[in-house]
Amino acid sequence: MERYVVEVMSGDLVKSEQIVSANSPLEAARLGTGREVYERRDEMEWVRVTDEANSAVSWYAFK
Repeated sequence: MERYVVEVMSGDLVKSEQIVSANSPLEAARLGTGREVYERRDEMEWVRVTDEANSAVSWYAFK
């Protein structure tokens, strides 16, 4: 399992942040928010997931 920083965003503002251990960024987004997510397009409320090991960033939005 990898460690991810999961941040719930409102535009460019971080609303909440936590560290989550998961097998993938998608799983980390789901575990960290407790909600279903999909790939982000242009939503105002979204989730940024950063892999701590390699600084890879993924973006998701709520379903």
